[in-house]
Amino acid sequence: MSVTKKELYRLIDALPEGEIEAARRFLEFLITQDAAVYTLISAPFDDEPTSKEEDFEAKNAWNEHLKDKSVSSDDAAKEIFGE
Repeated sequence: MSVTKKELYRLIDALPEGEIEAARRFLEFLITQDAAVYTLISAPFDDEPTSKEEDFEAKNAWNEHLKDKSVSSDDAAKEIFGE
């Protein structure tokens, strides 16, 4: 049986107030089965402002990516770790 997110939203809207916290914990449990996903959703929000230099470097990196001049993560790992 295929369930859509729309159906899940309908179920969430129908939850009694006393069950909302349990539903949140269960949904987080489902999401956090992947360690990478857990790390991303549990990380604190980074609200530190960037410096002009960081903005400049990020813009340059994005432009290199758009011109297909960026380095893949595999190639970067080989360069860094000599693999």
